[in-house]
Amino acid sequence: MAEFERYDIYMLLNQSGPLWLTGIDLSGMDLRGVNLRGATLMRANLSNSHLEGCDLRDANLGGINLNGAFLVGADLRKASLKGAQLQGTDLRECNLAEADLFEADLSGANLLAANLGGADLTNVNLTNANLLNTNVPDYRILRAKSLSGATLPDGTKI
Repeated sequence: MAEFERYDIYMLLNQSGPLWLTGIDLSGMDLRGVNLRGATLMRANLSNSHLEGCDLRDANLGGINLNGAFLVGADLRKASLKGAQLQGTDLRECNLAEADLFEADLSGANLLAANLGGADLTNVNLTNANLLNTNVPDYRILRAKSLSGATLPDGTKI
């Protein structure tokens, strides 16, 4: 895999049009407020990255590693996160409306006050996840693979 310097990453992220960065390693990067709308970051490593306020609408993030990432207030509407690794990720106040989270691992994730309206939670791992004050309906939560230790939108602990 190619190694990128900070300047190279800056230039990549400021290109016009959607990015295609499948498999790229951007772990631990500070990408606050970056526009990644429509980007393809399948199987990329963004673990422990700072993505606060990023625009990830319509992005293809299938199989991405976002373990421990900080995405507070990020816009992930209609993003594809199939099979994504989101363990311990901070997704407070994120907009995940109509996002595809099929088989994603959100164990230990903080989804406090996130918008999950219309999100697909089929086979999602929500073990120890915080769903307090999210707007996800019960029937969608019940599609999850695991809810062990999770805090539900109403504050009930499983």
